[in-house]
Amino acid sequence: MAKRDIQINPEKAASRVAINAFMIGSLFMILTLIWTLGPNKFNPFIIWQLVLAIPLLFISSLAYAKVSYRMNAHMFDRYGWISHTLGNNMVLNSFGLIAASFFMTLGIVYFLLAILTVSLYYIIDSKQDRSQSKENLLKVILILVIFLVGGIYPLFISI
Repeated sequence: MAKRDIQINPEKAASRVAINAFMIGSLFMILTLIWTLGPNKFNPFIIWQLVLAIPLLFISSLAYAKVSYRMNAHMFDRYGWISHTLGNNMVLNSFGLIAASFFMTLGIVYFLLAILTVSLYYIIDSKQDRSQSKENLLKVILILVIFLVGGIYPLFISI
């Protein structure tokens, strides 16, 4: 099977760097608020994921910066996507866990909606470009694992 020629997109990379910068700034503000209110009032899964998202989003920005000026930056594009996805999904998990700490039903609906919308996104993308189907399936599996391990699993264990 021949490997398809993947086109990298410097403009998309630049927008991801901007999104990551916004997210990192927001995370510092959220973590400051958590520390002010008292971290013991929050599920440790929330704090862990918010803290760990920062270096993941930072390295994603560095990787995407390489994509914007390197000719052969496919590995950086992939590394940027993986670290961006991990970091953003950790943030999404944290918000779902915060919602669940107030209303468990809201947290469950949040995660179901997140899983549904992500799945629909990749189904639509696969229908638009059949050559993306295998890669999209792997992306959905990774995202679902992140939601399950960092979001849904902590809903049902007591810490």
